[in-house]
Amino acid sequence: MTSATLTPEAVIAQIEEWRGKEARCKPIGGGITNLNFLVTVENDDSPWGGRYVLRIPGAGTDAFIDRERELKNMVAAGDAGVSPPLLHLVEPGHCTVVPFIDGETLHPDTIAGHPEHIEKIIGAVRTYHDRAVFENRIDVFEMIRDYLVVACEVDAPHPIELEHTFPLVAAIEAAMQRDVPAFTACHCDLLSENFMLDRDGRMWIIDWEYSGAADPYFDLGDFCVEHPLTAEEERAILTTYRGQMDEHRYARMMLYKLVADCWWSVWAMIQCRQSKIDFDFFEYGMNRLRRFWSNAAQPDLKEWFALV
Repeated sequence: MTSATLTPEAVIAQIEEWRGKEARCKPIGGGITNLNFLVTVENDDSPWGGRYVLRIPGAGTDAFIDRERELKNMVAAGDAGVSPPLLHLVEPGHCTVVPFIDGETLHPDTIAGHPEHIEKIIGAVRTYHDRAVFENRIDVFEMIRDYLVVACEVDAPHPIELEHTFPLVAAIEAAMQRDVPAFTACHCDLLSENFMLDRDGRMWIIDWEYSGAADPYFDLGDFCVEHPLTAEEERAILTTYRGQMDEHRYARMMLYKLVADCWWSVWAMIQCRQSKIDFDFFEYGMNRLRRFWSNAAQPDLKEWFALV
């Protein structure tokens, strides 16, 4: 049985600790890759309060995600204290169960303009960069090339706006060979919805599907591009992360904003062919390409190339 044919009820039935107990589930919206459910277990005597999140991987996601690698990294991030612990793994299908975080799922408009949230997020990012160890290595430029192969294999859309990004991305790749920082454990998908602020004020990070040991400034650049931040907020992010402003590393972070949008636009075009989730992946990818060209038109672009 594959994840595409699994029902939450079938997964729940395989969890030994829940047998004989009433377990109710309802969908949790917001995801564009997997199916997520809130499971409430009656008469649950665990420390988690009887509420859990069950995730069933979306159809076709194995084209992008090594689930064994993801699980190892998810556990490592949990050990570092930034991710909820993995409680159950149900096979086949790589279905996972973690505690439900009682708090607020963040959104772009609850991050941008909220320095208290940004500070906690960057603190959490710095924690797993420093403490977690991921065995797999990610070169984002190689990842883009790998995705393009998959895109060709599934006959994904290939808009001309995407084709035109490649010379600039190649130039960024060449510039990034200078003064390469030590690779660290990176999340590589820092959407706002992957941050949860619990009722005690603790910031949690979820969904480690694209994680690996990578350039830490890609993580920061990817975070920046996902949120409508001001230039002042972006500089504050780099300052918070390093403890002081560093124009050299700031330039690296800013160039990675472009790379992130290229990566996720290719991803979106593949999802047009692979995903069964009701979501307009083509328009999502085109919006990222529009933002790529808007950021590429920034007057500081040439300076970033010089400083990186």
